[in-house]
Amino acid sequence: MHEKMNLLRELQEIDQEVSAIESTRAGYQQELVGFDKEISRIEAMVEELDLDLDTLQKDESQLQQELLKEQDNITKVEARLPEIQTQKEYVAVLKEIDLAKKANKEIEEQVLNKQQEIETLDGDRKEKQAELSAFVENADARRSELDALLSDSEKELTTRKGARDAVAGDVPSSLLRKYQNLFKRRAGLAVAMARNGACLGCNMQLPPQQFNSLYRQSDLQTCPHCNRLLYIDPEV
Repeated sequence: MHEKMNLLRELQEIDQEVSAIESTRAGYQQELVGFDKEISRIEAMVEELDLDLDTLQKDESQLQQELLKEQDNITKVEARLPEIQTQKEYVAVLKEIDLAKKANKEIEEQVLNKQQEIETLDGDRKEKQAELSAFVENADARRSELDALLSDSEKELTTRKGARDAVAGDVPSSLLRKYQNLFKRRAGLAVAMARNGACLGCNMQLPPQQFNSLYRQSDLQTCPHCNRLLYIDPEV
């Protein structure tokens, strides 16, 4: 029984190392996924700013056309002044010119406001594009590090799994199944030390007779509270 317990303890140590490596690798992979998500998020913001900017520029272009049209209209109306022969017609033309100039001024103000909006939005876009470029640059550098870490950890994982298979091959199949089920259910601790009359896996007190029998190592015993396989270190 002593030999079987030693195998189980060795197996558990290897399995814990494997779990740690796999957890670390999952963290690396999650970090890589996070890069892609963040890049997509910033790219979406840049695209939205591009669309808004395009709309503003089209609006500004249309206003510029309307402004030119109004200015041309004023020029044509003013050109009629020398040809006017009656006071009434002259007053009417002056009124028409005044209204056209007011309309022209309103359009100029709209153009100015639109240009200010474009300038502000363009600044936001450049800022967001710079943020994207900086993030991609940093992400690419980190990707290289993560790729190397994943490659190294893959090699280590393969080595540890090979060692696990070698140890597991010496454990009776029924005991191995029991151990594996406990390892999954008990958060990676299937084999626990007993000390000072208690199971250190769940910190519950063991029946005195059972605790004393562990010193004999005549058979494998489990904790009556958490079902973990128990062992004792006589030197502790």
